[in-house]
Amino acid sequence: MCALKLGLVTRSHAGGYVVFLPEDGVTLNCQARGRIKKERSSILVGDRVELGELDLNRKEAVIIRCLERSSQSSRPNIANVDQVVIVQAIAQPEWNQLWCDRYIVHFQLEMPDTMPILCINKCDLAPGDQALSLRNIYEELGYRVLLCSAASGIGMNELAELLSGRITVLAGPSGVGKSSLLNRLEPDLNLKTGIMENEFGVGRHTTTASELYQINPHFENLMLSSTQKSDVAWVADTPGFNLSELRCPEPQEVMWQFPEIVKLKDSCRFSNCTHLVEEGCVVLEEVNREDTSPVLVERYKSYASIMEQSKEAYDERRATSTKIESTTKIDGGTVIPKLKGKYRAASRRKEKQRVIYDLSSDHDSDDIEDDNYEDEDDDEFTDE
Repeated sequence: MCALKLGLVTRSHAGGYVVFLPEDGVTLNCQARGRIKKERSSILVGDRVELGELDLNRKEAVIIRCLERSSQSSRPNIANVDQVVIVQAIAQPEWNQLWCDRYIVHFQLEMPDTMPILCINKCDLAPGDQALSLRNIYEELGYRVLLCSAASGIGMNELAELLSGRITVLAGPSGVGKSSLLNRLEPDLNLKTGIMENEFGVGRHTTTASELYQINPHFENLMLSSTQKSDVAWVADTPGFNLSELRCPEPQEVMWQFPEIVKLKDSCRFSNCTHLVEEGCVVLEEVNREDTSPVLVERYKSYASIMEQSKEAYDERRATSTKIESTTKIDGGTVIPKLKGKYRAASRRKEKQRVIYDLSSDHDSDDIEDDNYEDEDDDEFTDE
């Protein structure tokens, strides 16, 4: 019996899974063992799995077990992600502040233990110093920002170094150049890319499924550490998704996704302030100041938009929920509130049971015998 080997799931499809075997440097077509199917255990792209029944000649194997995951992203559904790189274009399609912030909020909620990285692509099309201005905005907030261009090669060395030795998700709207960046790093991939064919600069979906790609960047001046050189870079090029598909936070979570608002909240006199309409709110006062930072103003617009969307979604869930609260009851199809115990009269059945219990517990057996004796005396006296 051959020893089990460890592999990495790089793609899943209807017929099974594609698994990379690092020990032999080969890719295998695998099926899950029947026990895994019966247990309905999901195997995701990015999972580390144990393989058995290997046939390297036919490049086939059976997945015996899925190892424990260190992390998981639900949108896209990928396991063991080390970092997320959010790709946004500075032009074609035109830069959109709300799009960028919505993606950041989404992945901060998906992977709270890691900070998303922002990659601003197509910097060769940026007018003036717009790219540097955007970089300064987000670096001041604590995010790492890369300025790149898949067309001209700007920033590709920095991106390659960032990816080395990690499993990375490239995420962003359609048309921002995610597949183009990967083709620049690894020309052998030859991923399908789209062309901006309309005057509005809206991208078309060219990537239709999530898959891990092995990246071996070939840049002469790329300086990597010895550890990074020995590790493989795996990158997931994910399909672009719309704003409505991004994870919507609960209203109380929105503020915590904006570092600049978190800094101001401690000075606000309202403990449960939403920072939208409250009079005397320190955040609103700071935003409305004439000399306030343009960064805060633009980011606050994103905050307000996400907060309003979150509240609408929350109200809709409450309105459509079929859950009945424990403090209500249904009477003839009508939901009415329950009274608290001290205000609610006992039911007739309970009242009857209480009376019976009181009668049976007031007298013990001796009392009952005495009562019977007294009754007999009364009868005799009456007869006389």
